[in-house]
Amino acid sequence: MNLKQKAPQCGAFLLLWLVCTMAGVASASCDPFTGGEELEVAHVYDGDTLKLADGRNIRLIGINTPEMGRDGNIDEAGAQQALDRLESLVLASDQRVHLMVGEQQTDRYGRQLAHLYGRGGNNITELLLREGLGYVIAFPPNLRNLACYEAAESMARKARRGLWRSESVPLDVQQLSTQEDGFRLIRGRVGRIGKSRRSLWLNLEQGPALRIDLRDWQAFPDLEPDALAGRRLEVRGWLYHRKGQQRMQVRHPSAIQWLD
Repeated sequence: MNLKQKAPQCGAFLLLWLVCTMAGVASASCDPFTGGEELEVAHVYDGDTLKLADGRNIRLIGINTPEMGRDGNIDEAGAQQALDRLESLVLASDQRVHLMVGEQQTDRYGRQLAHLYGRGGNNITELLLREGLGYVIAFPPNLRNLACYEAAESMARKARRGLWRSESVPLDVQQLSTQEDGFRLIRGRVGRIGKSRRSLWLNLEQGPALRIDLRDWQAFPDLEPDALAGRRLEVRGWLYHRKGQQRMQVRHPSAIQWLD
């Protein structure tokens, strides 16, 4: 949505959002940040992506929110709520934000990867996670703020806010269609363990194969592959298909929670 068109209509609504935002800041656990220049936001695409007035597209580090429907597809559950909340936080900051660019600065789509902060230094990603509007996701080397993002998500999950109200979150692997792709949070049991020249494979029983690049496996120091068969886990990431197989790549230990 174009924020310049929406801003004049805010009035009392904007004041209400500002009060709510400042209440969130008071209990925030991420360190505040006000460094660098203030940047104007021109457009919010969805709950984790926006466009600056200077033309840059920004993808928020540390969070994935449901996708807005495009090309005839319907919105994913919770997508509009996440977009609306990000818009409100930007408007409460007078459309001016600060960026802390990641160590890896761009993604494969050319978007700049950054942590987003309001004018008062509040971490906007943390606020979205506290309200249950997205899921924590970690991609090395952009791991700054991961601990406080996980704490924010945990708070929303315990209170069953937002996405965590759904009975299908997480989804049992047996209920997962083999045709599904996109971001999913699933539970299952590790069956067969495999290893190729570049990857370790955790094949879930009746579910997708989890691929861990051997270079990323160095971040999993406490796990012995031979001891993983039969263990139950909860895992998050993007499902995709290759060679007729449903797969999910796991980049960081935070994507897996062991349930036994």
